[in-house]
Amino acid sequence: MTRPPTASDTAPRILPSRLAWVGEGVPRRAAVAGELTRFDDSDDFLLAPDAFGYDFYVVHLSQRGVPGLDLVRLIRKRSAAGLVALDKGPALAFAAALDLGADMVLPETCSADELAAAIASVHRRAQVAQAPASTRPWTLVEARSALQAPDGTEISLSASDLVLLQCFAESADGKVRREALVRRLWGQGVDGAMENALHATVYRLRKRIEQAGHPLVPLHSVAKVGYEFRAPLVKA
Repeated sequence: MTRPPTASDTAPRILPSRLAWVGEGVPRRAAVAGELTRFDDSDDFLLAPDAFGYDFYVVHLSQRGVPGLDLVRLIRKRSAAGLVALDKGPALAFAAALDLGADMVLPETCSADELAAAIASVHRRAQVAQAPASTRPWTLVEARSALQAPDGTEISLSASDLVLLQCFAESADGKVRREALVRRLWGQGVDGAMENALHATVYRLRKRIEQAGHPLVPLHSVAKVGYEFRAPLVKA
């Protein structure tokens, strides 16, 4: 029986450095940022000299002054930072807040830990989106049998996919001979008999990556050698 994951199983949360909280009281039982600045209402926030210079925003949709939905729209026009809206009003505000630029909408009754997890999730995705794709490698996450693309997309792998990518990640130049791949996949003494099977395995891996939204798959055949992964590939 598989046990449910616990907090000790998860990676540490990466939280924003500076967070602006606009509205009612802040959570006391969970850290949500390195530095948190609270504004009583939207008017107080908009009068601040660096209102649009924060790394993250939490906005209550029920506001004195400028309405919360309008504040979400104003922040999104001036900043690409993560934004979580807190809603206690009618359900229609949920879709409206997302349409106006909120990354996530939570009920004001959510727990402090749920809010912290949501902030960390939005902040992580924002960091991935803002980093130049060319500076990030493909990442083989062996513990989850997954390949993470430079844009953060995670691609589930079969057992044979995982073995192939382990070979490429362990290669100094990304090139691996056919015989070496066959031996890792099927063992000794089957080199010649499994050429077609190797080709089919590589083809399936390429299709899996393409179907995840990456038409330029960095996995290529190398004449008289084998195959090459023509992009930085690291193990997590």
